[in-house]
Amino acid sequence: MPDPVVRVPKDHGYDVTMTIEGSERSADAVRAAARLAKVSGSALADAELTLPQYRVLVFLAGRGRPATHVAALLGVTPSTVTSVVDGLVVRDMVQRSSDPEDRRRVVLSLTPTGHRAMALGDRVVGAALDRLLARLDPGEAEAALVGLELLNKAMEAALYERFGAGTTAGPGE
Repeated sequence: MPDPVVRVPKDHGYDVTMTIEGSERSADAVRAAARLAKVSGSALADAELTLPQYRVLVFLAGRGRPATHVAALLGVTPSTVTSVVDGLVVRDMVQRSSDPEDRRRVVLSLTPTGHRAMALGDRVVGAALDRLLARLDPGEAEAALVGLELLNKAMEAALYERFGAGTTAGPGE
């Protein structure tokens, strides 16, 4: 008898079919990702950043983006991005400017202070991840890092597919 199948609705651009066994395994991975987000958020306190602020900095690292684009990338409303960005602007980490192609749109970009804050965030989150990985055998730690790198590659490809060139390095790059 075949495994029962679960269909995940096509909300937010995802259309997935998986077996019950696969969905249970995925649920464990999702819970681990949620716990890792909590560890990251706690570590970011040492950099005087919140997880939402860090996420905005990360999405602006490659280039300036319209505020509405940042909201879509983060999966939040434009008003939510505005409130997070307001705090980053006050701290001189993000600047707002008019879009040269459409002056009605606001473009967000990192300032030098924002680049430094993101780099510090990278370091404190990296140190927290290193502390977790130290609890594993070296082979397991390497496998966990490879898994995270592969997930990042898949997320980059999904962003490229959804938002096109200029959003990410592109699939396989």
